[in-house]
Amino acid sequence: MPLEPIGQPIAIGGVVASLQLGVSLHLTAVEHYQTLAAHFGRWGYSKLAAKYAADAAEEREHLDALLKRLEYYDVQPKYEHDQPSWPRHDFEGILASNYDLETATANAERAAVLACRRVGDEVSAQVFAANLAGSDASIAAIEAAQKVLEQIGLDNYLADQV
Repeated sequence: MPLEPIGQPIAIGGVVASLQLGVSLHLTAVEHYQTLAAHFGRWGYSKLAAKYAADAAEEREHLDALLKRLEYYDVQPKYEHDQPSWPRHDFEGILASNYDLETATANAERAAVLACRRVGDEVSAQVFAANLAGSDASIAAIEAAQKVLEQIGLDNYLADQV
């Protein structure tokens, strides 16, 4: 039987559900960013390829932290997740897709921090808070890229990504 946070009976169901949702979202994100890295690498945008490969690596770290918490609770992860979806050859559409993915993840992580703290699982709350910081940073970077695109245009932006 798994250990439970002190003073907390079976109220951990919300934490485990949050962890499972996090696993799902991060599996999607890993595949999403890895395929973007391959896509942009093939098209010769080496800076974008490196950026998205780094994003995929960061998402794997977030996933690993969630899996460790599920292991703490002795719960088998559910590897069910949405397949990545982004518009090929449409960088602005890709940014919008990335924004949607990161926003959904950030919203789930915010709710998870609260759910964990409600039952006294501060360790899981801290995992979600750290992942949330990454999601919020990604959202800010996407918004910054969108602003730069408005200012210099798509062709100039992409020319700098070679």
